[in-house]
Amino acid sequence: MGRGPVRHLEAMLSDRLKTIGIWSAAAWAGLSAAFLLSVSLAAGLCTEACKATYKWTIFGVKLPLLGIGFFGLCLLLFHLRNRPVFRLFLQTAIAGALGAEITFLYVQHAIIKRWCPMCIAVAFCVGVTGVALAGGHFSGKGMIFSSWRETMARHLSKGAFLAAAVFAGAYLSFLGLGNPATSHAEPLPVALGLQDSEVEVYVFTDWFCPACREAEKELEKAFPNIMSRSKLIFIDHPIHPESVNFIPYNLTFLVREKAKYLEIRKALIALAGRTKEPTPEDVQKAVAPLGVTYRPLNYADIAAGVRYFQEAVKAFGVEATPSLVVYNRKTNTRRLLSGTRDLSAPTILMAVSGVAPP
Repeated sequence: MGRGPVRHLEAMLSDRLKTIGIWSAAAWAGLSAAFLLSVSLAAGLCTEACKATYKWTIFGVKLPLLGIGFFGLCLLLFHLRNRPVFRLFLQTAIAGALGAEITFLYVQHAIIKRWCPMCIAVAFCVGVTGVALAGGHFSGKGMIFSSWRETMARHLSKGAFLAAAVFAGAYLSFLGLGNPATSHAEPLPVALGLQDSEVEVYVFTDWFCPACREAEKELEKAFPNIMSRSKLIFIDHPIHPESVNFIPYNLTFLVREKAKYLEIRKALIALAGRTKEPTPEDVQKAVAPLGVTYRPLNYADIAAGVRYFQEAVKAFGVEATPSLVVYNRKTNTRRLLSGTRDLSAPTILMAVSGVAPP
């Protein structure tokens, strides 16, 4: 390829930049890149590190689909930016998006605890677009007012408005966030209590945790009230490696023996006090007085249940046992209680009331 066509292309790009301005070009590039990244995420063209993030939702809409719609709209507003009303809409939308990206970065850091490179790239593009729009605003074009005071007053009022948009974007995105590990039905029917309740109570324990045994007495006082008002889900979080040996039995009884599970749970806790490697015969002997026959689940169901437990631990950022999470899947409100001091029956029931619908 000769230098002639290359020079012609360079001249065209240079003329285009002069026409729309360097700040506008940067804003257009940021929006276009964010749109293309959203399309790539929606198509599943992402790394393993991204998959923990792109399944999250905002008010039920997956983040990549929301990104496609949002950045597509922003590109349209960008082409209509010569009209003041559309320019203001674009600036407000990007300010709100900056707030939303702050929330998404917080979720990756504090809840998912894994960074998504493509999502970070989208956040960077939004930041570039915001800086470019601000640069264009303060570059002087169209900013000649009658006095210095008038100029400052307009800058300050617009800055306050856009700061409010940033805050609103962060707040609304936080309210609308849907966690894939908690907003969808569990892979096995392990929940007890009121199955159609929007309030879910997750109990994270370890079969060989002394503090868990101590907290169990207070938990038992709260269980009847919890089950009458919400879903109750027991999550095995094996801090002690030996607890893994009890997970298949616990899952089986959660699925097959819901009516007697709380009594069976006591029997399994007592069994854990006698052995770290229970056999099916040991388990059957422990539950026989309750009129229960141990019928194991298949391997695939056990594996699905273990994954569900692991995802719940990650989704709620639980690091220790005993812990309890009260979660409203409709409003995304949650309360985390940890340790025997927090896990008193009155405190638990107060937390349930705090996230329950009015």
